[in-house]
Amino acid sequence: MKKLLLASLTMFLLLSCSSEYSGVVDTSGVFQLTRIDNIFFTKDNGLLITGAYKNKLSIIKTNSNFGIEWSGNNFDWGTNTSSGSGWGSSFYSVQVTRLFQRNDGTYICVGSVMEGGDVVYSKTLLVELNKRGEQTRKVEFQNMNASNALQTTDGGYIVSGTKLTKLDRNLNQLWQKDIYDYVYYPNQIINTSDGGFAITGSYNGDQVYLKKYNANGTELLSRTYKHNDSPFEEAGFDLVQLADNGFLIVGRAPNTLSLNNNIDCQIIRTNSSGDTLWTKRFGDSTNDWLGKIVSYNQNEFIIQGTSGYPNENPKSLLFKINNKGQIMDSIRTQQFPLIVYSPLKYYIKAQSINSDHIGLFKINSDKLFQ
Repeated sequence: MKKLLLASLTMFLLLSCSSEYSGVVDTSGVFQLTRIDNIFFTKDNGLLITGAYKNKLSIIKTNSNFGIEWSGNNFDWGTNTSSGSGWGSSFYSVQVTRLFQRNDGTYICVGSVMEGGDVVYSKTLLVELNKRGEQTRKVEFQNMNASNALQTTDGGYIVSGTKLTKLDRNLNQLWQKDIYDYVYYPNQIINTSDGGFAITGSYNGDQVYLKKYNANGTELLSRTYKHNDSPFEEAGFDLVQLADNGFLIVGRAPNTLSLNNNIDCQIIRTNSSGDTLWTKRFGDSTNDWLGKIVSYNQNEFIIQGTSGYPNENPKSLLFKINNKGQIMDSIRTQQFPLIVYSPLKYYIKAQSINSDHIGLFKINSDKLFQ
C-alpha cells in the first residue's frame, strides 16, 4: 500500500510540474476514488467530495487545504453498485446529486438510484448525516429520480428529475408536478430571485427550452428557441439568472454549414420574459457543446464544455465569455471530469491520476487559461 501511495504521489507531482498544469498554485489533494461526481462547499470553506471507489459510493469531507476530516463508503444504499455485461442484464447504480449542510452542521444527502434489467426502476434517497458523516436517517421516494436538487428559502428542498417535488425541512412531500412528458426533457434547474425556479433542457428533442415556476410549482413562463426552420439536437444544459432577471443558457446546436451537421456550442441570453436578446454559436469540425457555467459575474462567465463524443477521443473545453457573448479566452485540454469555483476565489480542477486516484488542483483565476 505504501508503494502504491508513493507511486501515486510521484505521478501527481509529475503532472503538476508539466505545462498542462502550469497554473496550479497548490496540489495537496489526492484521493482514493475511481470516479468523482461532485464537489460541494461547506460553511468552513471545506469540501464535500462525492464519487465512488471499487463499486462503493464515497463521501469525503475536507478542510480548506484538502485535508480529510471524515469519509464514508459503507452506506447500505451505496456499497453494492454493479453494472451488467449486456443488454437487459441486472445493474444497480447510485449517485449523490446534491449535499446540503444545515445550520447545525449536519447534512442532507440527495441520492439518485437506478436499478433493474429489462425494466429499469428509479428512486430518490434523502439521507441525513451527522457532523461526522454518519447516517442517522434515510427516506426513500419510489419511482422518482433526482437529477438535481435545491434548497428553498423556507428551509425545505426541491428535487428535480422527471418530476418536480417539493419537500419540507423534515423531508415530507408537500407537492409534486410532472415536468417531463416526452416533449419537454429537463436538464438543469436553478433558484430564481423571486423564490421560484427556472429549468432548461430539450424541447421535442431538437430545441432549447426555458420554463419558470413560482414557489408553489405553478408555471409562469415557457419559451422554446431554435435558430432555423429545421432544428435538431438543440438543448440547454445549464443556466443562470442575472441582475436584470434575464437568463443565460448554455448548451448545443447543430452546425448547419457543416456537411455532416456536427454539433456546436450555443449560448442564449434572454430578458426576464424569456425573449432572446442575443445568441452565439461557435465550434470547429468536431462535436462541441457547453455543459456547465462554472462561475460568473455581470461582466464575464467561465463555462466548461466538451469536444468529441466518447468514441472521438474527447477533450475538455473552457471559455471566458463577456456579457456580449464574445469569447475573451479559451483552452482545449486533456479531458477532466470537473472544475468548480471556490468561495475563496480560486478554481479547483479534478483530474484522474490513475485508475484508483483523483487529484484536486487549485488554480488562480489569472492562470486558468495557461
